[in-house]
Amino acid sequence: MKGFRWAGDLNGQKNPIVRKYYVPDATAIEKGEPVQFTQGTGIVVHAGPTDFDNPIFGVSMQEKAASDGTTEIELSVSPTALYKYDCRSQAYTLTDGSTTTAVDSSIVPQTDNFWIGGMIEIISCAADSSLNGRRVRISDSTGSSGTLTLGETLPAALAAGDTIYLCPGYMAHGHLGYDLDSTAMKVNFDADGGTVLEIFDTNPDTMEMIVMFHRSSVTS
Repeated sequence: MKGFRWAGDLNGQKNPIVRKYYVPDATAIEKGEPVQFTQGTGIVVHAGPTDFDNPIFGVSMQEKAASDGTTEIELSVSPTALYKYDCRSQAYTLTDGSTTTAVDSSIVPQTDNFWIGGMIEIISCAADSSLNGRRVRISDSTGSSGTLTLGETLPAALAAGDTIYLCPGYMAHGHLGYDLDSTAMKVNFDADGGTVLEIFDTNPDTMEMIVMFHRSSVTS
């Protein structure tokens, strides 16, 4: 499922806190999309999710097509809500690799050990298509080169042009800074610098992570 799904609340609520807000009929919103509110306009999509510094107002609990006659939308609005994100929503293309490494020179932050405990899922391996779909734990990582050291030796080497899904592990907890893609529905591990999305927890075994959205801009 794409986008961000309500997964709990630090205030102990068993169900999401949902409120209805005005949205212009011409606006299209996807279910699970973080949105903003503009006084005098209503609910609006993020103008700059690829520079994710604007605080969110809430996360949409429903799909809304443009000009569908709907001028009201339900949002999850708790400032302490937690949201589940499927890390298989975004693919990454390797710049290098081997039987023991997967390299994406663009991934950030450039912090050693950041990806320890995480997981890759191989989407495509040119050397051996039988590896497609295989999940491999990350045992170490080098920030400056984007090198992910694998917890096992593969029967064939990964290489530039191969693609993977990527999920952080326990060493990434509390990280604040990733931007979203242009649709505001995917976390972009190649773009770090935002001030709104925080990694609260991860579950590499299911390729999922739990995030929080800050209602005000903060700095990491």
